[in-house]
Amino acid sequence: MKMTPANIALFVGAIIIGLILGLQFSGFAWLIVPLIIFVAVILLRNKSGEKADAGETAEAMKMIPTNGKARIYVMRKGFVGGQQGMNITINGDLNSQIRSKYFLMAEVDAGDHEVTAQMSSGSKSAAVTHALTLAENETVLLDMKINMGALQGKPDFTEIRDAREANGMLTGLTLIKWK
Repeated sequence: MKMTPANIALFVGAIIIGLILGLQFSGFAWLIVPLIIFVAVILLRNKSGEKADAGETAEAMKMIPTNGKARIYVMRKGFVGGQQGMNITINGDLNSQIRSKYFLMAEVDAGDHEVTAQMSSGSKSAAVTHALTLAENETVLLDMKINMGALQGKPDFTEIRDAREANGMLTGLTLIKWK
């Protein structure tokens, strides 16, 4: 979610309404107001790249890398922590952020690659790196989930190398550009 002026106004409005209702129901307010503020802070940390246009998305959905290259797709579809951004980095060069119902695509050289994922509100110790090796013209999809711990969630990678299965999983998702 991009924090446009309209979204910021909605968050501020929700906080004000929560405070007004909280003052009328004072016992309940001390529970709900911090929760509203916590959710607002998490959502304000979301800073994803811009959405790709229909042509770029259609090209990505073909799942066919440029000759001699390979493609890495990273997607999120789950419900748990779905609106919290997950920061994705490939080889320390490509950086962006996705939420649930979004995906990234990177065309890379064949060889070894590292994909690092970290929740936008998580600590650096909760970052997880996944190593993979790709051959020329190979495609891999990394389906991102969250393993919830007592205090924070850690990203979990599921690797799918079958292009047909991966394409089906990407259906209905929106492509996000790298920052």
